[in-house]
Amino acid sequence: MSSRPSSSLSTHRNRPSTSTARPPLEQLVYSLVPSLAPPRSSRLNHDVRSGRSSVASSRPESRAEIDGEAEKERKERVKELMEWCEEIMESELPSSAPLSTPTLPDTAKRMLLQSSRTDSRSASRQSNRGETSSSGSERAMKFSGIWNKLERGRLLSSPLPHLQFLLALSEYNPDNASLKSANTNSNPIHSSSRAMPPPATFPSNQPSSSRQPLTATGSINLPALEIDVKGKSKADVLKAWRSSKSEKPFPPHLLLRDTLYLMQGIDGRYVRFALRSPREQNPYLTEKGRAGDGTGFPLGKDGAVGQVDEGEEGDIVGIEIIADQAKDGYISKPTQTILTQLSEMGMLYRQVTDFINSRQAGESKGGMTEQSLCHFLHHELSEYHRLLAVLESQMNQTTEQNEQPAEGAGLTLMRLGLWTEEMRLKLKQMSLVVDEAKKVHGGALVSKIHKHTSHGDPLIRKFTDQILEEVSKPFFATLQRWIFAGDLNDPFKEFFVQLNPETVSVRDGRISPAGDVGFEVGIDHAGGTDEAHKVWEKKYVFVKGMVPGFVSEEFGKKIFSTGRSLNFIRYSCGDSDWIETQAKLANAGRALKYSDLAGLERSIDDAYSIASQRLLEIFFDKFVLLDHLRALKSYLMLGAGDFTELLMEALAPRLSKPAISLYRHHLTSDLESAIRGSNAQFDDPDILRRLDARILEYSHGETGWDCFALEYKVEAPLNAVLDHKAMLDYDRLFNHLWRLKRVESALTQGWIRVTSTSKAYEGIPGLSNDWHHCRIVQAEMVHFLRNLQAFYQLEVIECSWQALMEFTEKREGDLDALISAHREYLDRVVRKVLLLSSKRDKEEVLLETVREALDFILQFRDATDDLYGWSLAEATRLDRERDAERGLYTIPTNDSPTISSQQLQSIRQRVKNCSNSFQDRLISICHLAGSHTDLDVRFLAIRIAWNGHYSLRKSKSNNLTLIPSTTGTSVIGSERASSTRSNR
Repeated sequence: MSSRPSSSLSTHRNRPSTSTARPPLEQLVYSLVPSLAPPRSSRLNHDVRSGRSSVASSRPESRAEIDGEAEKERKERVKELMEWCEEIMESELPSSAPLSTPTLPDTAKRMLLQSSRTDSRSASRQSNRGETSSSGSERAMKFSGIWNKLERGRLLSSPLPHLQFLLALSEYNPDNASLKSANTNSNPIHSSSRAMPPPATFPSNQPSSSRQPLTATGSINLPALEIDVKGKSKADVLKAWRSSKSEKPFPPHLLLRDTLYLMQGIDGRYVRFALRSPREQNPYLTEKGRAGDGTGFPLGKDGAVGQVDEGEEGDIVGIEIIADQAKDGYISKPTQTILTQLSEMGMLYRQVTDFINSRQAGESKGGMTEQSLCHFLHHELSEYHRLLAVLESQMNQTTEQNEQPAEGAGLTLMRLGLWTEEMRLKLKQMSLVVDEAKKVHGGALVSKIHKHTSHGDPLIRKFTDQILEEVSKPFFATLQRWIFAGDLNDPFKEFFVQLNPETVSVRDGRISPAGDVGFEVGIDHAGGTDEAHKVWEKKYVFVKGMVPGFVSEEFGKKIFSTGRSLNFIRYSCGDSDWIETQAKLANAGRALKYSDLAGLERSIDDAYSIASQRLLEIFFDKFVLLDHLRALKSYLMLGAGDFTELLMEALAPRLSKPAISLYRHHLTSDLESAIRGSNAQFDDPDILRRLDARILEYSHGETGWDCFALEYKVEAPLNAVLDHKAMLDYDRLFNHLWRLKRVESALTQGWIRVTSTSKAYEGIPGLSNDWHHCRIVQAEMVHFLRNLQAFYQLEVIECSWQALMEFTEKREGDLDALISAHREYLDRVVRKVLLLSSKRDKEEVLLETVREALDFILQFRDATDDLYGWSLAEATRLDRERDAERGLYTIPTNDSPTISSQQLQSIRQRVKNCSNSFQDRLISICHLAGSHTDLDVRFLAIRIAWNGHYSLRKSKSNNLTLIPSTTGTSVIGSERASSTRSNR
């Protein structure tokens, strides 16, 4: 740069100026340091406001000499400050960030301590004033004191920026060393370094104010720059000043050209994108480590530091100017800032185009949602290209004029930024969507985009709605086909309803999802009958993570149930004609879309109601589900009394034999005989053909009673409700109730002998008390069986059935609700009939105790039969003994009274043991049932021991562990009976 000639300074110093205009730098000094302004009492006082001059009154000569020395010193200080300002304006500060703000005070102290001398100008000035130079440590101490006062005081609200500016200008700053040496070599006139002198305070009676009028001195007046500042902005003034200093600005049309290139993601000729450099490799990595990652962990001053994710190598981090500013022109900092802001669109444009190109090249798993997103992004980028074309035409028109455009005309960087602001926001939003699309897909991507609809900027909200309108089209197409036709067309697994990967079928040598080959009429790939329950429960799964944000989880499950119902009607119920009709009616209406969410809710509610009602009608009307439930209640729960009695009479002779001697065709014949002889013959033949008698697996020594079972066959779609688990529960109920019915039948047959026939043998000596005891024990057993059967049939089965009928009459909900109602009905019956407890490891304690009591009833019946046989034999023997007295001759026998007496004692002991064991079990049953968690079971205990008989009775047996028991419940009953006896 050209420096100001010193001759002009001396000329103006010796000759007072009569011009009223002052140089801009002199006016700047007076505005910053008001104490250096010329006093009003000067001999040539220029009135700035009026433009008139006045002559001051004469003063004494001594006073004039003092004022002359002060004026001379003031002018020297003004001159020095003007030279300092010129040096600041001519300097080139480094572009990098100077210093870290929190460490500024320590940096300043360190600079002062390292300085061993002051500059030559400050030293000479101090010597002229008679001052001594201070050392670096003294200056550092003074700085500490001043800085502490600034921090504690309120002179400056934020002193750190001021200190940062002063340090950037300081001669002690190492960054300014090269600049200072360059200036010294290039300009010998300004070779001496200048330190910022502290402003001196002059004696003056005027107030120190920045609004003080600026007056020109008579002894010094710097030359004014030839710049017309009137009507110009500060930027234009600075530009003119730089031009006067031979610093021409960079050509605007070249910057505009490069900016348009940057906005397209292309490096310009003078400005290009700055890319992230590769990460530094860890020097301590092994060969294996270098062959793998190659980067390792970064090393700091004190060792290893935490790994920070700073992006990938080659990412755009900013721009860099590659133009030679000394040759081509100067690019100011504000211009560089605008270039950085405009280049952001180029970076966003690159990200969006890279995403589109990668998806078109097939680098990802893709999907319909991603294709829709790429289509929308491609359309928006076309609009962006159209905008760039318009801007380029504007730039070409400005260049062709080759002259300064009129005010408000032409293309500039500022106008470019304003005209592309809306597109910049759109590109930023598209970049955010692209980042989300790299992580998720399908419904999850739609949900991520939907979160941006709550943005505070109306432009972003509207643009996000446009993105969702396009991106959600595949989702709504799949949704419409799912809720109206029951078909899942989702090859890329983007919908929140997906095929269960576990249900796969092998057909024609290929593996395909079960939904593709179907579960038509319940036939699986092996050719057998598949459970419709598996089709309903496991064919499709609900993926919560794929539910869009505008669909709640509850609403999503309703959609899931709607399509599943339609699919079940089509493939499992064989009603595809109705599905096709409904699909045509639905397609004739308006299509589902994101902009009509209210219509979406109405459409889904209507589809859910229609599909659910249709499916329930098919189950109740076409497949007569209630008739099958009644048949299960009548036959497997022994609700049909006449059928049960006939079946028991027909099967009793066969079931009393060993299990190995049973044949299924014999059991089937007896079952048909019971059906023909009872009211079961009037039931639907479809129901009767489902009944079948079968033999369970048995072990050695078991009889037919232990392995007989009645089976009710169901197939699809009925087994969606009557699934395998439900049929197992029905089998458990039949097994228990059949055992109870067998005991009742045996006890009824034995009752005739005990009550009526035994009276003919009461005359036998010593038998009257035995038969009386048998009648009392048998009455207790009958009382127990009658209460147990009444509880099962009336309070449990019938009440639960009534609750199920109330639900079926309403016909509300979907198939899930029906399955749940039937499961609740069956669970209640199983829990109460089998007397199951909710206590862990003690669920079947009461059930086992009841079964042991039933076994003792059978043993008691066998003992009474033996007693009846002994009574008949003993009566015959006694009658033979009286034949000689009557004159009759009989064949002599070997019957001995001693053997007969021993047999009677054995029978008496068996009867006593069976009666005592039964009564102990009954006491345990009352105790366990009385403390049961179920209220109905506690009432059963009250009905069994209604008169307190068992609570006052003492147990006859002291140790029941001798009785065989497979589960150990006899021991529990014995312990409780013993504790009851000890308490009494």
